[in-house]
Amino acid sequence: MQSLKQQALDYTLGVLPKEESLLFEALIEEDEEAQNVLTEALDDFASLSLTAKPSKLGHEVRKRVVEHCQPKINLDPFLGSKEIETLRDTFSSFTDRYTGGGGSVDMSDLKNSVLKDDIVSNYENLIRLLPLVSGDSRAASGDFSELQNQLRSHDSFTQSVHKTLDHGLQGESPASRSVLRSALSSMPSLAFFSDRLRADQATVGDARRLFYLCRDQLKIMRSSFRDLDSERLIEDEKLRYHGAGLLRTKWWGAEHAYFSSNGKVRCGHFFDGPITERCVEFAEYDANMYCLANLLAPRSADGEFHLELLKDTVPGCTLAVTSAKMSENNFKSLASVIDRKTIVGKGLEQDIFLWDLIEDSMVRGHKNDSIKELREQMTYGYNRMNDTTYLWFAWPAIPNAQ
Repeated sequence: MQSLKQQALDYTLGVLPKEESLLFEALIEEDEEAQNVLTEALDDFASLSLTAKPSKLGHEVRKRVVEHCQPKINLDPFLGSKEIETLRDTFSSFTDRYTGGGGSVDMSDLKNSVLKDDIVSNYENLIRLLPLVSGDSRAASGDFSELQNQLRSHDSFTQSVHKTLDHGLQGESPASRSVLRSALSSMPSLAFFSDRLRADQATVGDARRLFYLCRDQLKIMRSSFRDLDSERLIEDEKLRYHGAGLLRTKWWGAEHAYFSSNGKVRCGHFFDGPITERCVEFAEYDANMYCLANLLAPRSADGEFHLELLKDTVPGCTLAVTSAKMSENNFKSLASVIDRKTIVGKGLEQDIFLWDLIEDSMVRGHKNDSIKELREQMTYGYNRMNDTTYLWFAWPAIPNAQ
Protein backbone atom coordinates (compact mmCIF):
# COMPACT_ATOMS: atom_id res chain seq x y z
CA MET A 1 0.00 0.00 0.00
CA GLN A 2 2.81 2.39 0.93
CA SER A 3 4.59 1.64 -2.36
CA LEU A 4 1.35 2.23 -4.27
CA LYS A 5 0.84 5.56 -2.52
CA GLN A 6 4.40 6.64 -3.36
CA GLN A 7 3.82 5.71 -7.01
CA ALA A 8 0.66 7.81 -7.06
CA LEU A 9 2.50 10.76 -5.52
CA ASP A 10 5.41 10.50 -7.97
CA TYR A 11 2.98 10.08 -10.88
CA THR A 12 1.03 13.17 -9.84
CA LEU A 13 4.24 15.16 -9.51
CA GLY A 14 5.35 14.00 -12.96
CA VAL A 15 8.64 12.56 -11.68
CA LEU A 16 7.78 8.90 -12.12
CA PRO A 17 9.93 7.56 -15.02
CA LYS A 18 8.06 7.13 -18.27
CA GLU A 19 8.12 3.31 -18.22
CA GLU A 20 6.84 3.18 -14.63
CA SER A 21 4.22 5.81 -15.45
CA LEU A 22 2.87 3.62 -18.22
CA LEU A 23 2.74 0.63 -15.89
CA PHE A 24 0.96 2.69 -13.24
CA GLU A 25 -1.59 3.80 -15.83
CA ALA A 26 -2.22 0.14 -16.70
CA LEU A 27 -2.78 -0.61 -13.02
CA ILE A 28 -5.26 2.27 -12.72
CA GLU A 29 -7.34 0.71 -15.49
CA GLU A 30 -7.79 -2.50 -13.49
CA ASP A 31 -7.36 -1.76 -9.80
CA GLU A 32 -9.90 0.20 -7.73
CA GLU A 33 -7.44 0.67 -4.88
CA ALA A 34 -4.96 2.31 -7.26
CA GLN A 35 -7.71 4.61 -8.53
CA ASN A 36 -8.57 5.66 -4.95
CA VAL A 37 -4.92 6.26 -4.02
CA LEU A 38 -4.45 8.41 -7.13
CA THR A 39 -7.56 10.43 -6.27
CA GLU A 40 -6.19 11.07 -2.77
CA ALA A 41 -2.84 12.16 -4.22
CA LEU A 42 -4.55 14.56 -6.61
CA ASP A 43 -6.57 16.05 -3.74
CA ASP A 44 -3.45 16.45 -1.58
CA PHE A 45 -1.50 18.19 -4.32
CA ALA A 46 -4.43 20.44 -5.17
CA SER A 47 -4.01 21.91 -1.69
CA LEU A 48 -0.22 21.88 -1.68
CA SER A 49 -0.03 23.60 -5.04
CA LEU A 50 -1.06 26.85 -3.43
CA THR A 51 2.12 27.01 -1.32
CA ALA A 52 4.65 24.72 -2.98
CA LYS A 53 7.83 26.28 -4.34
CA PRO A 54 8.76 25.47 -7.93
CA SER A 55 11.50 22.84 -8.34
CA LYS A 56 13.88 22.09 -11.16
CA LEU A 57 12.67 19.38 -13.50
CA GLY A 58 14.78 16.26 -13.90
CA HIS A 59 16.02 14.95 -17.23
CA GLU A 60 13.30 12.27 -17.48
CA VAL A 61 10.50 14.77 -16.89
CA ARG A 62 11.96 17.25 -19.38
CA LYS A 63 12.21 14.48 -21.97
CA ARG A 64 8.57 13.52 -21.50
CA VAL A 65 7.45 17.13 -21.72
CA VAL A 66 9.42 17.60 -24.94
CA GLU A 67 7.83 14.47 -26.42
CA HIS A 68 4.37 15.80 -25.61
CA CYS A 69 5.18 19.22 -27.02
CA GLN A 70 6.59 18.08 -30.34
CA PRO A 71 4.44 19.67 -33.04
CA LYS A 72 1.81 17.44 -34.58
CA ILE A 73 2.19 16.84 -38.26
CA ASN A 74 0.03 18.97 -40.51
CA LEU A 75 -2.66 16.69 -41.91
CA ASP A 76 -4.46 19.40 -43.90
CA PRO A 77 -2.86 18.47 -47.25
CA PHE A 78 -3.74 14.82 -46.76
CA LEU A 79 -7.27 15.54 -45.54
CA GLY A 80 -7.76 17.80 -48.57
CA SER A 81 -6.52 15.18 -51.02
CA LYS A 82 -8.77 13.83 -53.77
CA GLU A 83 -8.80 10.41 -52.09
CA ILE A 84 -10.24 11.72 -48.83
CA GLU A 85 -12.63 14.01 -50.71
CA THR A 86 -13.89 10.88 -52.49
CA LEU A 87 -14.35 9.19 -49.12
CA ARG A 88 -16.37 12.17 -47.86
CA ASP A 89 -18.60 12.06 -50.93
CA THR A 90 -19.25 8.32 -50.79
CA PHE A 91 -19.32 7.42 -47.09
CA SER A 92 -22.74 6.78 -45.57
CA SER A 93 -23.47 6.56 -41.85
CA PHE A 94 -24.74 3.27 -40.48
CA THR A 95 -27.97 3.03 -38.51
CA ASP A 96 -27.07 -0.56 -37.63
CA ARG A 97 -23.30 -0.47 -37.35
CA TYR A 98 -21.01 -3.47 -37.25
CA THR A 99 -19.88 -4.31 -33.71
CA GLY A 100 -17.38 -7.08 -34.36
CA GLY A 101 -17.58 -10.79 -35.03
CA GLY A 102 -18.14 -12.71 -38.23
CA GLY A 103 -14.46 -13.19 -38.92
CA SER A 104 -13.97 -16.25 -36.74
CA VAL A 105 -13.85 -19.99 -37.36
CA ASP A 106 -13.99 -23.10 -35.21
CA MET A 107 -10.77 -24.85 -34.31
CA SER A 108 -12.16 -27.89 -36.12
CA ASP A 109 -11.97 -25.89 -39.37
CA LEU A 110 -8.20 -26.22 -39.14
CA LYS A 111 -7.37 -29.48 -40.85
CA ASN A 112 -3.71 -29.47 -39.84
CA SER A 113 -3.53 -31.02 -36.36
CA VAL A 114 0.01 -29.72 -35.71
CA LEU A 115 -1.05 -26.16 -36.52
CA LYS A 116 -4.10 -26.53 -34.32
CA ASP A 117 -2.00 -27.75 -31.37
CA ASP A 118 0.46 -24.87 -31.84
CA ILE A 119 -2.34 -22.30 -31.68
CA VAL A 120 -3.77 -23.82 -28.50
CA SER A 121 -0.30 -23.99 -26.94
CA ASN A 122 0.44 -20.36 -27.84
CA TYR A 123 -2.84 -19.22 -26.33
CA GLU A 124 -2.25 -21.11 -23.09
CA ASN A 125 1.28 -19.69 -22.80
CA LEU A 126 -0.07 -16.17 -23.28
CA ILE A 127 -2.74 -16.73 -20.62
CA ARG A 128 0.02 -17.68 -18.17
CA LEU A 129 2.12 -14.71 -19.30
CA LEU A 130 -0.46 -11.94 -18.88
CA PRO A 131 -0.50 -11.71 -15.05
CA LEU A 132 3.31 -11.70 -15.03
CA VAL A 133 3.40 -8.40 -16.95
CA SER A 134 0.34 -6.71 -15.43
CA GLY A 135 0.52 -3.49 -13.45
CA ASP A 136 0.92 -5.23 -10.07
CA SER A 137 3.40 -7.89 -11.22
CA ARG A 138 7.01 -8.24 -10.08
CA ALA A 139 8.11 -7.27 -13.58
CA ALA A 140 6.31 -3.95 -13.13
CA SER A 141 8.76 -3.23 -10.30
CA GLY A 142 11.79 -4.33 -12.28
CA ASP A 143 12.10 -7.94 -11.04
CA PHE A 144 12.01 -10.03 -14.23
CA SER A 145 12.98 -13.41 -12.75
CA GLU A 146 9.49 -14.92 -12.62
CA LEU A 147 8.63 -13.54 -16.06
CA GLN A 148 11.85 -14.86 -17.59
CA ASN A 149 11.32 -18.31 -16.08
CA GLN A 150 7.92 -18.48 -17.74
CA LEU A 151 9.19 -17.24 -21.12
CA ARG A 152 12.07 -19.73 -21.05
CA SER A 153 9.81 -22.65 -20.17
CA HIS A 154 8.60 -22.99 -23.77
CA ASP A 155 9.73 -22.25 -27.33
CA SER A 156 10.02 -18.57 -28.12
CA PHE A 157 7.06 -16.84 -29.72
CA THR A 158 9.36 -15.96 -32.61
CA GLN A 159 9.85 -19.65 -33.30
CA SER A 160 6.13 -20.14 -33.05
CA VAL A 161 5.38 -17.45 -35.65
CA HIS A 162 7.86 -18.94 -38.11
CA LYS A 163 6.45 -22.43 -37.55
CA THR A 164 2.98 -21.12 -38.36
CA LEU A 165 4.16 -19.40 -41.54
CA ASP A 166 6.06 -22.52 -42.60
CA HIS A 167 2.73 -24.27 -43.13
CA GLY A 168 2.40 -22.41 -46.43
CA LEU A 169 -0.94 -20.74 -45.75
CA GLN A 170 -2.42 -18.85 -48.68
CA GLY A 171 -5.02 -16.79 -46.85
CA GLU A 172 -7.81 -17.79 -49.22
CA SER A 173 -10.03 -19.62 -46.73
CA PRO A 174 -11.62 -18.17 -43.55
CA ALA A 175 -9.56 -20.63 -41.47
CA SER A 176 -6.29 -19.48 -43.08
CA ARG A 177 -7.18 -15.82 -42.55
CA SER A 178 -7.87 -16.47 -38.86
CA VAL A 179 -4.48 -18.15 -38.51
CA LEU A 180 -2.70 -15.32 -40.34
CA ARG A 181 -4.48 -12.65 -38.29
CA SER A 182 -3.25 -14.36 -35.13
CA ALA A 183 0.28 -14.75 -36.47
CA LEU A 184 0.92 -11.46 -38.28
CA SER A 185 -0.89 -8.60 -36.51
CA SER A 186 0.37 -8.12 -32.93
CA MET A 187 2.34 -11.36 -32.60
CA PRO A 188 5.60 -10.28 -34.34
CA SER A 189 6.00 -7.32 -31.98
CA LEU A 190 5.07 -9.47 -28.99
CA ALA A 191 7.72 -11.98 -30.05
CA PHE A 192 10.33 -9.20 -30.34
CA PHE A 193 9.81 -7.93 -26.78
CA SER A 194 9.49 -11.39 -25.26
CA ASP A 195 12.83 -12.29 -26.90
CA ARG A 196 14.45 -9.26 -25.28
CA LEU A 197 13.09 -10.30 -21.92
CA ARG A 198 14.29 -13.87 -22.40
CA ALA A 199 17.78 -12.60 -23.21
CA ASP A 200 18.29 -10.41 -20.10
CA GLN A 201 18.03 -7.21 -22.12
CA ALA A 202 14.75 -6.07 -20.62
CA THR A 203 13.53 -2.79 -19.18
CA VAL A 204 10.36 -2.00 -17.27
CA GLY A 205 9.14 -0.35 -20.46
CA ASP A 206 9.55 -3.66 -22.32
CA ALA A 207 7.39 -5.40 -19.73
CA ARG A 208 4.81 -2.67 -20.10
CA ARG A 209 4.78 -3.03 -23.89
CA LEU A 210 4.52 -6.80 -23.54
CA PHE A 211 1.46 -6.36 -21.31
CA TYR A 212 -0.42 -4.48 -24.02
CA LEU A 213 0.70 -6.85 -26.77
CA CYS A 214 -0.20 -9.94 -24.76
CA ARG A 215 -3.63 -8.57 -23.90
CA ASP A 216 -4.29 -7.60 -27.53
CA GLN A 217 -3.02 -10.90 -28.90
CA LEU A 218 -5.30 -12.90 -26.62
CA LYS A 219 -8.34 -10.91 -27.72
CA ILE A 220 -7.38 -11.19 -31.38
CA MET A 221 -7.01 -14.97 -31.03
CA ARG A 222 -10.36 -15.34 -29.26
CA SER A 223 -12.08 -13.27 -31.92
CA SER A 224 -10.42 -15.39 -34.64
CA PHE A 225 -11.26 -18.81 -33.17
CA ARG A 226 -14.67 -18.79 -31.49
CA ASP A 227 -14.20 -22.03 -29.55
CA LEU A 228 -10.60 -21.42 -28.46
CA ASP A 229 -11.77 -19.90 -25.15
CA SER A 230 -15.55 -19.65 -25.33
CA GLU A 231 -15.93 -18.56 -21.69
CA ARG A 232 -13.75 -15.47 -22.09
CA LEU A 233 -15.22 -14.80 -25.53
CA ILE A 234 -18.64 -14.39 -23.90
CA GLU A 235 -17.15 -11.52 -21.90
CA ASP A 236 -15.56 -10.06 -25.04
CA GLU A 237 -18.96 -10.03 -26.76
CA LYS A 238 -20.68 -7.98 -24.05
CA LEU A 239 -21.48 -4.32 -24.64
CA ARG A 240 -18.43 -2.38 -23.45
CA TYR A 241 -17.36 0.88 -25.05
CA HIS A 242 -13.67 1.32 -25.82
CA GLY A 243 -12.35 4.85 -26.16
CA ALA A 244 -9.80 6.17 -28.61
CA GLY A 245 -7.70 7.15 -25.59
CA LEU A 246 -6.96 3.47 -24.95
CA LEU A 247 -5.23 3.31 -28.31
CA ARG A 248 -3.28 6.49 -27.69
CA THR A 249 -2.08 5.28 -24.27
CA LYS A 250 -0.94 2.00 -25.79
CA TRP A 251 0.84 3.47 -28.81
CA TRP A 252 2.18 6.78 -27.48
CA GLY A 253 5.97 6.77 -27.69
CA ALA A 254 5.99 3.00 -28.04
CA GLU A 255 8.59 0.93 -29.79
CA HIS A 256 7.04 -1.31 -32.40
CA ALA A 257 8.67 -4.24 -34.13
CA TYR A 258 7.84 -6.30 -37.18
CA PHE A 259 10.23 -9.24 -37.36
CA SER A 260 13.75 -7.85 -37.90
CA SER A 261 12.77 -4.16 -38.01
CA ASN A 262 11.68 -1.93 -35.18
CA GLY A 263 10.92 1.75 -34.84
CA LYS A 264 9.34 4.50 -32.77
CA VAL A 265 5.66 5.42 -32.81
CA ARG A 266 4.46 9.00 -32.56
CA CYS A 267 0.82 9.76 -31.86
CA GLY A 268 -0.71 12.98 -33.09
CA HIS A 269 -4.40 13.81 -33.36
CA PHE A 270 -6.59 11.49 -31.26
CA PHE A 271 -10.23 12.35 -30.63
CA ASP A 272 -11.94 11.86 -27.26
CA GLY A 273 -14.74 9.35 -27.16
CA PRO A 274 -15.71 5.74 -27.87
CA ILE A 275 -14.52 4.00 -31.00
CA THR A 276 -15.93 0.48 -30.60
CA GLU A 277 -18.83 -1.07 -28.72
CA ARG A 278 -17.53 -4.53 -27.81
CA CYS A 279 -14.18 -6.20 -27.11
CA VAL A 280 -14.53 -8.34 -30.22
CA GLU A 281 -14.89 -5.18 -32.30
CA PHE A 282 -11.94 -3.54 -30.54
CA ALA A 283 -9.85 -6.67 -31.19
CA GLU A 284 -10.58 -6.36 -34.90
CA TYR A 285 -9.78 -2.63 -34.88
CA ASP A 286 -6.55 -3.42 -33.04
CA ALA A 287 -5.59 -6.03 -35.61
CA ASN A 288 -6.12 -3.49 -38.42
CA MET A 289 -3.91 -0.93 -36.66
CA TYR A 290 -1.16 -3.50 -36.17
CA CYS A 291 -1.37 -4.48 -39.84
CA LEU A 292 -0.88 -0.86 -40.91
CA ALA A 293 2.00 -0.43 -38.46
CA ASN A 294 3.64 -3.61 -39.76
CA LEU A 295 3.46 -2.37 -43.33
CA LEU A 296 5.01 1.00 -42.47
CA ALA A 297 7.60 0.19 -39.79
CA PRO A 298 10.09 -1.69 -42.02
CA ARG A 299 9.85 0.98 -44.74
CA SER A 300 10.21 4.13 -42.64
CA ALA A 301 13.12 6.32 -43.70
CA ASP A 302 13.84 7.63 -40.19
CA GLY A 303 12.62 4.77 -37.99
CA GLU A 304 9.43 6.61 -37.04
CA PHE A 305 5.83 6.33 -38.07
CA HIS A 306 2.81 8.32 -36.98
CA LEU A 307 -0.66 7.32 -35.85
CA GLU A 308 -3.65 9.64 -35.96
CA LEU A 309 -7.27 8.88 -35.09
CA LEU A 310 -9.83 11.39 -36.35
CA LYS A 311 -13.58 11.60 -35.97
CA ASP A 312 -16.01 13.62 -38.12
CA THR A 313 -13.24 14.73 -40.46
CA VAL A 314 -15.27 12.44 -42.66
CA PRO A 315 -18.81 12.68 -41.21
CA GLY A 316 -20.08 9.45 -39.72
CA CYS A 317 -16.78 7.63 -39.45
CA THR A 318 -13.53 7.44 -37.54
CA LEU A 319 -10.47 7.69 -39.71
CA ALA A 320 -7.31 5.82 -38.72
CA VAL A 321 -4.31 7.39 -40.45
CA THR A 322 -0.76 6.07 -40.34
CA SER A 323 2.12 7.80 -42.07
CA ALA A 324 5.88 7.62 -42.45
CA LYS A 325 8.64 9.27 -44.44
CA MET A 326 9.60 6.76 -47.08
CA SER A 327 12.05 6.41 -49.96
CA GLU A 328 10.72 6.08 -53.49
CA ASN A 329 11.84 2.44 -53.70
CA ASN A 330 10.13 1.52 -50.46
CA PHE A 331 6.98 3.27 -51.60
CA LYS A 332 7.00 1.30 -54.85
CA SER A 333 7.38 -1.89 -52.83
CA LEU A 334 4.37 -0.95 -50.71
CA ALA A 335 2.32 0.10 -53.75
CA SER A 336 2.98 -3.24 -55.43
CA VAL A 337 1.62 -5.00 -52.33
CA ILE A 338 -1.54 -2.89 -52.27
CA ASP A 339 -2.59 -2.41 -55.89
CA ARG A 340 -1.12 -5.64 -57.37
CA LYS A 341 -0.71 -3.84 -60.72
CA THR A 342 3.01 -4.54 -60.77
CA ILE A 343 4.98 -7.67 -59.99
CA VAL A 344 5.23 -8.04 -56.23
CA GLY A 345 8.83 -8.36 -55.07
CA LYS A 346 10.12 -11.57 -53.57
CA GLY A 347 9.67 -11.89 -49.82
CA LEU A 348 6.58 -9.65 -49.68
CA GLU A 349 4.04 -12.46 -49.31
CA GLN A 350 3.51 -11.62 -45.64
CA ASP A 351 2.82 -7.97 -46.52
CA ILE A 352 0.19 -9.14 -49.01
CA PHE A 353 -1.44 -11.10 -46.20
CA LEU A 354 -1.46 -7.98 -44.00
CA TRP A 355 -3.29 -5.95 -46.62
CA ASP A 356 -5.69 -8.82 -47.32
CA LEU A 357 -6.56 -8.96 -43.62
CA ILE A 358 -7.44 -5.25 -43.69
CA GLU A 359 -9.60 -5.78 -46.79
CA ASP A 360 -11.31 -8.71 -45.10
CA SER A 361 -12.13 -6.47 -42.13
CA MET A 362 -13.41 -3.65 -44.36
CA VAL A 363 -15.89 -6.06 -45.96
CA ARG A 364 -17.30 -6.91 -42.52
CA GLY A 365 -17.10 -3.42 -41.03
CA HIS A 366 -18.86 -1.79 -43.98
CA LYS A 367 -21.21 -4.71 -44.71
CA ASN A 368 -20.19 -4.66 -48.34
CA ASP A 369 -18.91 -7.74 -50.16
CA SER A 370 -17.53 -5.71 -53.06
CA ILE A 371 -13.82 -5.02 -52.53
CA LYS A 372 -13.82 -3.12 -55.81
CA GLU A 373 -16.53 -0.75 -54.57
CA LEU A 374 -14.84 -0.23 -51.20
CA ARG A 375 -11.59 0.65 -52.96
CA GLU A 376 -13.31 3.08 -55.33
CA GLN A 377 -15.01 4.75 -52.36
CA MET A 378 -11.58 5.11 -50.70
CA THR A 379 -12.86 3.35 -47.60
CA TYR A 380 -9.22 2.36 -47.15
CA GLY A 381 -6.13 3.04 -49.20
CA TYR A 382 -2.74 4.63 -49.59
CA ASN A 383 -1.35 7.93 -50.81
CA ARG A 384 2.02 9.63 -51.16
CA MET A 385 2.57 13.35 -50.73
CA ASN A 386 6.13 14.63 -51.12
CA ASP A 387 8.25 12.12 -49.17
CA THR A 388 5.48 10.94 -46.84
CA THR A 389 3.32 7.87 -47.40
CA TYR A 390 -0.13 7.60 -45.82
CA LEU A 391 -2.20 4.49 -45.12
CA TRP A 392 -5.73 4.74 -43.77
CA PHE A 393 -9.01 3.00 -43.16
CA ALA A 394 -12.44 4.37 -42.28
CA TRP A 395 -14.59 2.74 -39.61
CA PRO A 396 -18.28 3.43 -38.88
CA ALA A 397 -18.45 5.80 -35.90
CA ILE A 398 -20.55 5.29 -32.82
CA PRO A 399 -23.35 7.91 -33.02
CA ASN A 400 -22.75 10.81 -30.65
CA ALA A 401 -26.10 10.18 -28.95
CA GLN A 402 -24.73 6.89 -27.64
